[in-house]
Amino acid sequence: MKLKFNIPAAILIFLVLYVLLIGVRPLFSPDEARYVEIPREMLADHDFVTPRLNGARYFEKPVMGYWLIAGAIRVFGENAFAGRFMPAMSTGLAALIVLLLAAKMTGKREVGLYAAGVYLLMPLVFIVGTTCTLDAMFSLFVTATVASFYCAVEGYLAKKRLNCVLWLLATGAAAGCAFLTKGFLAFALPVMAVLPWLIWEKRWKAIFVLPWLPLVAALVVIAPWAILVHRAQPDFWRYFVVEEHFARFFGGEEAEHPHGPFYFVLTLIWGAAEWLLLSPAIGYGFGKIGVRGEKNSWFRFLICWFAGPFLFLSASSGKLPTYILPCFPAIAIMISAGLFRYFEERPDGKGKLFNVPLIVFAVAGVIAGPVALIVIHYVLPKYFDVALYSKGETWKIFILFNALVLILFGTFAAFTEKKTSRKLSYFISAVIPAFIASYFVVPQSIYDARGMDEFLEECRDEITPDTIIIAHGSNLHAISLAYHRTDLYVIFPGELTYGLSCKEAEEKDKKRNLPYNKVQRLMNENPGKKVVMFFPADRYFEHHESIVYPPAISVKKSIPDDPENKEADGQVLVRFQ
Repeated sequence: MKLKFNIPAAILIFLVLYVLLIGVRPLFSPDEARYVEIPREMLADHDFVTPRLNGARYFEKPVMGYWLIAGAIRVFGENAFAGRFMPAMSTGLAALIVLLLAAKMTGKREVGLYAAGVYLLMPLVFIVGTTCTLDAMFSLFVTATVASFYCAVEGYLAKKRLNCVLWLLATGAAAGCAFLTKGFLAFALPVMAVLPWLIWEKRWKAIFVLPWLPLVAALVVIAPWAILVHRAQPDFWRYFVVEEHFARFFGGEEAEHPHGPFYFVLTLIWGAAEWLLLSPAIGYGFGKIGVRGEKNSWFRFLICWFAGPFLFLSASSGKLPTYILPCFPAIAIMISAGLFRYFEERPDGKGKLFNVPLIVFAVAGVIAGPVALIVIHYVLPKYFDVALYSKGETWKIFILFNALVLILFGTFAAFTEKKTSRKLSYFISAVIPAFIASYFVVPQSIYDARGMDEFLEECRDEITPDTIIIAHGSNLHAISLAYHRTDLYVIFPGELTYGLSCKEAEEKDKKRNLPYNKVQRLMNENPGKKVVMFFPADRYFEHHESIVYPPAISVKKSIPDDPENKEADGQVLVRFQ
């Protein structure tokens, strides 16, 4: 079976989905604002060794991700596009690795092309790849580590010494970059992927021979910064190892983001969403590929690549959906290989295991889609007083409706098409409208709750260089970024607790960890200076009766409303003095 793919069209789809549109949404707080502000402070201070946030030490992650985002900021400026550019390009490069590795494993270039498409059109991959966090960059480096090691083993078994050595060096370099992005998971995840495979293959000698060169290469990559940060910040490695690794993995209910052992199962279901719709055909293809025989070593490798890190991360106390992103390249290759193997058994394109789920989905979409839109637009506001979209956002519902129509049209085209190449291409094309629509249909209420750019711009005239700014821990990142300030006082500092209170912190920084009952004292110590506070509206109005704040001169809300409304959303700017 020979399939033809339009590579320029595939590149255009990537550019539209992952590059051209990434700047249309404002940065969300706190995560995206954080990962733009830290690189901005690096550029402003010319300190590329110590990560800082609001001028305080921030030791939750190493520096590679910040360096990459700082490079994008230097080129494109301080904006949402620059912040998301490197995660987007990292996702594209990871898809390229998926393409090349899948083609190498199966001997079919078309399987690689389709695997890259599968990877790019997984909801979790898309969300992470178009959001300014470190996860897409970390996943790229882990993907490169695991793929390079697989190629090194192939060279080792074929007795191609130079080829093996070069791939082992690439393995170590990629692992070193992964470590500099997110820490020791850079070693744990690849080991959990490849060690079970080597054991399954009974490659006992390789287990003891091959890891040493990658380890040396990784240390060479890591050592310069590791030494510099130790000299500049002697407490970095203690905090990073103890608080950011052991406490998070073994912390139980006390760990950050605690979830049960099946949390990632649910993440996998929505993270791979539309591809699980084709599980019957994919499963049939898996059965035909099989796990036995020397020629299927690549499929056993993919199983271990997915299962090892997945089970390891599921055992962790702290969990976020993004943690399992490094498992998704293996899933994408397996899905593509399974589908192609299935259609090798059904060259006429009439496979029921592929077609029946499509028609079920199409029928459900025809019924449930319009019903859902009616509920969102009419039922919820009228009968439950819940407005997902405001009156001025009706156009977003129109976009959702059109996306649904295009999805159903593509699904129907894939169902009726007999030629396998077009059948698979139509299914990929069917899901693209949903990803494009996602850029434009986010409710304004979410922007009001998570995006502060517009409100901070409105408040710019209120802020002068000598204005004392008090921030809540959840919004300080956006405030620092908008006003280029690294001297904010912080109530409920959260992740900045260490940076503002560690013994190495300067005395002026320790004073910026401001208990709510010390606001009046701060004003007394700074007579004549304007004192303002940015706070989430709901928390401010919830606490302003129980917490004795100084009398407010003025209160400005990002969402105009009754100031006594304790259910208020958005942000408030409170002027005390």
